[in-house]
Amino acid sequence: MECNERRIQALLVFTVVIVIALSTITSTAFFLPAISYSQLSTTPSSNNIANTKVVILSFDDNRKGDFTYAKPILDKYGFKATFFIICGKTTDKGAMNWQEIASMQSDGMDIESHTMTHKHLNHLSASALNFEIAGSKQCLASHGYNTTSFAYPYDEGADNVTVVNTVAKYYDLARTGSEPLMFLNCNGFKNHPQTDCKTYLPDGKLTYANRYAIRSLSFDRYEIKDLFNNASIFSDFGQILNSQSNYNKGNGIISLSGIGNNVGGAVPLITFHNVRPVNNVPYTTNVGVFAELMKYLHDNGYKVLDMANLRYDTKSNVSHIT
Repeated sequence: MECNERRIQALLVFTVVIVIALSTITSTAFFLPAISYSQLSTTPSSNNIANTKVVILSFDDNRKGDFTYAKPILDKYGFKATFFIICGKTTDKGAMNWQEIASMQSDGMDIESHTMTHKHLNHLSASALNFEIAGSKQCLASHGYNTTSFAYPYDEGADNVTVVNTVAKYYDLARTGSEPLMFLNCNGFKNHPQTDCKTYLPDGKLTYANRYAIRSLSFDRYEIKDLFNNASIFSDFGQILNSQSNYNKGNGIISLSGIGNNVGGAVPLITFHNVRPVNNVPYTTNVGVFAELMKYLHDNGYKVLDMANLRYDTKSNVSHIT
């Protein structure tokens, strides 16, 4: 009988140890990626000039994780980013509230507009469209934010004349998706030849890239494509960033003395949605992975900017960095 009791006690102790170990491994896995960028061969060549390496960061949908987890990492490296706010959803579960948004701005983050309720803009009536676009600007203004940039929900609307004309009444710039690089003079998109960034073609049709169709990419889509495999995620991130080196040379985007008003060149605009200590969740970046991506930018000398650094020259019809 004593022998059986000792066996049971030993089994219970062993079970407790295993449970604790598994709990520790699971919680750690939420924060630490299995592989870091330093283990990959994506570091830019040392021949690149540091000041020609630029990235614009933005975050959509005012998720609380961006305040709780992403912002401290950005602060660690002195990075600034643009946060596109859905003005009518600040009280939703998991959303940043106005106090947190104010804290973002007071620490130097750029606050911009992402509609009132995140609707598909192509399918709205004129009054509903105006509510989403103009209403968002007015809503943000009522909280003290003078927004000049707009982000289309679902990357829809930049090819719709009615939507673009409404956006143009209230904003200087608008960001949409689908491209790893934004060419500042809009002439680098092979499938969409342009000579500058005018909004309309001579026949009245919208151009592919213009001040109301600033091209960017949602990095969440790469994470989903990569099946949340960290090695693939880091590889894609490095390739996207390094692709600008083919265009930002000589008189390219950035002067050797620092950020200047030189036109031309290309900039990656990378968007995230939510940063949290979870794995394998679409449109949510694991906080450990995000920390490694930001460390990559810092360690490799990238100049991290926000949308407020992007300006449009109405005389030359090109964009430039300030």
